[in-house]
Amino acid sequence: MKTLTTTLSLYFINIYKARYLEAKILKEYLFAKTSLDTNDELTDPRDHFQNVRGSLKLVIHDNDVMCKILSTTFRGNVRTWYNSLKSGSILSFQDLYANLVACFSTNIPMKKSSAELFGVIQGEKESIRAYLRRFNEEMLQVEDL
Repeated sequence: MKTLTTTLSLYFINIYKARYLEAKILKEYLFAKTSLDTNDELTDPRDHFQNVRGSLKLVIHDNDVMCKILSTTFRGNVRTWYNSLKSGSILSFQDLYANLVACFSTNIPMKKSSAELFGVIQGEKESIRAYLRRFNEEMLQVEDL
């Protein structure tokens, strides 16, 4: 007859094994099928976070596993920053996002204002089609339009 301690030990071991296997399978699935981009210090951390979060939320809702998987996509200075974090300083996936954005906010491109669209003028030898394409590209960079 099993003792309570043995039963609890087996229970926690099984939980650990299940979480480990879940994370391993998820990581293999994500990197093999969706090929998540890596994040270095030159990219917008918000875009990277949203990409990874969107892929992860399809499969898992566990904050710990999501943080671990997100961290595997970091490169360069982002990886160095992540490795320098104190153990226990990140409480959730959202907390990791806030810290990442705060640290690498200089990589977030500035949004243009609608007033800047007045400066987009058709070039002398530019076709109307090329001008409209360029204007639309500029318009997409305007915040709240």
